[in-house]
Amino acid sequence: MRALRFHGPGDVRLEDVPEPDPGPGDVLVQVEVALTDGTDLKAFRRGHPVLLGDLPSPFGHEFCGTDVATGRRVVAANSAPCGGCPACRRGDETLCENLLPLLNGAYAELVLVPERIARVNLLPVPPGVAAEVAAMVEPLACCLRGVERAGVAERDSVAILGAGPIGLMLCACVADAGARPVVVGGRSERRQLAALFGGFPGDGRGADVAIEAAGTEQAWQDAVELVRPGGTVVLFGGLPPDAATALDAYRLHYAELTLRGSFHHTPRHIRSALAFLATGARPWDRLITHRVGLEGVAALLADPPRDLLKAAVVP
Repeated sequence: MRALRFHGPGDVRLEDVPEPDPGPGDVLVQVEVALTDGTDLKAFRRGHPVLLGDLPSPFGHEFCGTDVATGRRVVAANSAPCGGCPACRRGDETLCENLLPLLNGAYAELVLVPERIARVNLLPVPPGVAAEVAAMVEPLACCLRGVERAGVAERDSVAILGAGPIGLMLCACVADAGARPVVVGGRSERRQLAALFGGFPGDGRGADVAIEAAGTEQAWQDAVELVRPGGTVVLFGGLPPDAATALDAYRLHYAELTLRGSFHHTPRHIRSALAFLATGARPWDRLITHRVGLEGVAALLADPPRDLLKAAVVP
């Protein structure tokens, strides 16, 4: 089969590789569509300490496809908690000590869903949901958990720093919680989409909650400065392993701010995200701005068009 393989930063190649050989409980899926995302872009540029294993590595993790054995349309999360380690037993599933194996390799004609993931995080696609929309389940699940981590309450003002696909998904999640999402920064053409996802442009000053969704050191610092005294800051966008961000220690202490990281999702959030997508409450398809084949992914990631949000990759 044809599959993209990551050989190193900036080096992704379309290759002929053997078809996956499913073991007991594994599920082989014929990929209908895969989606690009910010994590893949960062991985393309600098590698990834968790998502990419030994090189050359399979690449891509958001997809919708057909279970080869049953013919049903399915989506899958890219991991599943083990359920038995100390972190899982205390309810911290995203901190599972045995999160591997991760599901990777969606930029291919076929992808193998390992048994542990298939058992808890392989879900049938509801009727009428487009493949490109269903494939958004994993990032939307991360956003739902981020809003939960933030403790967003009804009528809260929530500053969202970043207006990319994640920022817009966060708007939808915040609005669904009954709060007011305010989009801070980002390109003007992206901010114009915010209203479609329940958001409003603004400077975010004095917000009850600030959610950093840009993945930059400056955005981390800005989030701490924007939130009101006693407010909560959620650090959603990941930084490189060697990043050492200087935050305003005086403000953290005397304004009694709460800082929380938010990483990944749980099976509960995956199910909630798929249900949210199926409602059609937001125009999720507007997040798809480009469509390419496997042969076009490397060039797209190497030089992303200005108007790129997410690309649908069709094998």
